[in-house]
Amino acid sequence: MSCALILESFRRYIALAPEEERILVSLLTPRSFKKGQLINAEGEINRYTNFITRGSARVFYIDQNGQEHVIQLGIEGWWIGDYPSFIMQQPGYLYTEALRPLEALAFSYENQQKLFELVPKAERFFRLLTQRAYAAFQQRMLQNLSMDAEQRYVAFLNAYPDLDRQIAQKHIASYLGMSAEFLSKIKKRIVQHRRR
Repeated sequence: MSCALILESFRRYIALAPEEERILVSLLTPRSFKKGQLINAEGEINRYTNFITRGSARVFYIDQNGQEHVIQLGIEGWWIGDYPSFIMQQPGYLYTEALRPLEALAFSYENQQKLFELVPKAERFFRLLTQRAYAAFQQRMLQNLSMDAEQRYVAFLNAYPDLDRQIAQKHIASYLGMSAEFLSKIKKRIVQHRRR
């Protein structure tokens, strides 16, 4: 499995010397999942942080009524998983599922800690990544509180123009806090509005 994509991801935030890149690559674990296969499940300790090199995935929660709520979507070049479980090494509440055949390069918890010791700049990379993710999460929460469903969908399209073609409508709808049927009506309304 090629490491070019993950190295490119690191280079966006930090400069690595060739020896540091070699160490980073040596600590990665290639992982493959079939469509529909769970990467981690509720009650398990998430032992890996996964960088998607091919495919797509979702992180979701199942409430006491059996309703699924999509928390995160992921495509090629994105990190995916039950992050609270990973960083605390405690049983999680979330599921991560491959939506298409998925290949990932992953750091086990232990190997990530080794990476931080051997390549201290990597800690900066993950800090910056986490800060950006937290900022995006807060923005999403504000959108959920202040926007109607159509505005949330338009904001989603503006932020992630490629996701609408790569992720099933039902998962996008769940991510946006609406039913797939309601999202279908919104999309139809948007198309009709653009034709005018």
